[in-house]
Amino acid sequence: MYVPEIDSQHQEMFSLAAELRQALLERDDRIHLEALERCLADAVATHLADEERLLHAANYPALEWHRRQHQTALSKLAALQHGIEAGDRQSSFDALEALAAWMRDHISIADRMAGAYLRNHWRAAAANG
Repeated sequence: MYVPEIDSQHQEMFSLAAELRQALLERDDRIHLEALERCLADAVATHLADEERLLHAANYPALEWHRRQHQTALSKLAALQHGIEAGDRQSSFDALEALAAWMRDHISIADRMAGAYLRNHWRAAAANG
């Protein structure tokens, strides 16, 4: 996205997802998996709220579309949480992979569009002082 605050959050989410993926592969206990999933869910929720706040403040014309994209991520996260709570490692792994794929796609398309808009908005605001 080329917005440092948001890019840092993206990195954190990918790091947490990788840690959870490794824990699933290593068959860690459910309590540890639930703790990792909560950390990931918190990071995602914070990120989505921060991103939407920035886009709202800049009057991003595609904000509602972007929010619907975020709802998709939340549904994938809910499937992950359900799988972990049920002790179903395969569905947990599948949901995590789906979430990670969504994140890669979202960042490469929707967030790049939003990032370009934000950078242009901020440049125009700075030029108009």
